[in-house]
Amino acid sequence: MKDLSLFRSTEGGKAGAIDGLNLFFGALLGANLGTMQGMPLLDYVKLIFLLAATVMVIRMLSTSERRIYMLVQVALFVLILGMFLLVPLFQPKGMAVADLHRLAATLAIWIAFVLAAEFTPVQKAEK
Repeated sequence: MKDLSLFRSTEGGKAGAIDGLNLFFGALLGANLGTMQGMPLLDYVKLIFLLAATVMVIRMLSTSERRIYMLVQVALFVLILGMFLLVPLFQPKGMAVADLHRLAATLAIWIAFVLAAEFTPVQKAEK
């Protein structure tokens, strides 16, 4: 059916979408980090570690051939981020709750968009 081709991406279109999402959300993540002046150094280091690992998982989801493994990794990080957001023991000290919510929303939307791009059907290029 030719009509369904409008809802399929090309390999180049998919790569461009993923690169664009990573560029945009990477910049947005940097802007979010700029608001965290009152955090103790240890909490800031923990946050940076968590964010770096999350960004790595998001990027690997786009490039890895091991789909199930990567989806398990994404699920693990969603769980960790949920704990980070909802369990006071895991929330960083000195970070405003509104900043924490914005950061969590940024990561959740980024993951959702990357997953949507990954599961959008891709049509093979015609030779």
